Amino acid sequence: MKKYLFLLVLLTGGMAWAQTPADTTNTGAKPANNATDTTEENVIGGRVQRTNIQRESNVLGTPVYYNLDGSVRVGGHRGNPRGEYVMPEHHYRNTLSRHFNSYFCEAEAMVGDKDAAIGINFTYLPERWGIYGSMLVGYRYNYASLGAALRLSDTYDIFDWHLYGGLICGDGVGGEGGIRIGATRSKSGFGWCTGSMGVAVMDGRGYLTLGLSLDVTAISALTVLLFTL
Repeated sequence: MKKYLFLLVLLTGGMAWAQTPADTTNTGAKPANNATDTTEENVIGGRVQRTNIQRESNVLGTPVYYNLDGSVRVGGHRGNPRGEYVMPEHHYRNTLSRHFNSYFCEAEAMVGDKDAAIGINFTYLPERWGIYGSMLVGYRYNYASLGAALRLSDTYDIFDWHLYGGLICGDGVGGEGGIRIGATRSKSGFGWCTGSMGVAVMDGRGYLTLGLSLDVTAISALTVLLFTL
């Protein structure tokens, strides 16, 4: 009897041990992928949260707008409502020839005590320095001049100012000098709207010179003609 009771106890204990779940917890083991240890579940198709989010797009070639003092100008600025591109003042392509004309041609008149003459002058002024020349026909003498031209204006000016001066010959040999004003650059680079005034001295006699661009001269002549008819 004791023998059968002992076997029953062993059989019952074995069955109880077999049905107990095994403890698979390993406190000393490390995660298989320690480099990708995150606090959020990695779900396929989910958005990854980035800490260094780029607030503004950095597009190559996007224009930057500047004020005349070099500060960045926004599109809705009061002085630039359409947001046009304004090149910085010290940009390597921001040259005088970009803002002002390079070629000038005027009808010129010269008046003095002993003679009066009319003619034409031409100036080539690409950047800061240039050259000019003129030919005039007078009642007593013919005149020719040649000299240098200097641009006084900078890229931010709204008018084009020149100084010119050189030698003039006709009633003797002398010198002349004057100033010219013109508008900013036209599409062709030719100064269609200019005016000049100067003084010439030859053989001790002084002359006043006046010049107007060809289109202004034509308009003025047409206006005078209409009023005299």
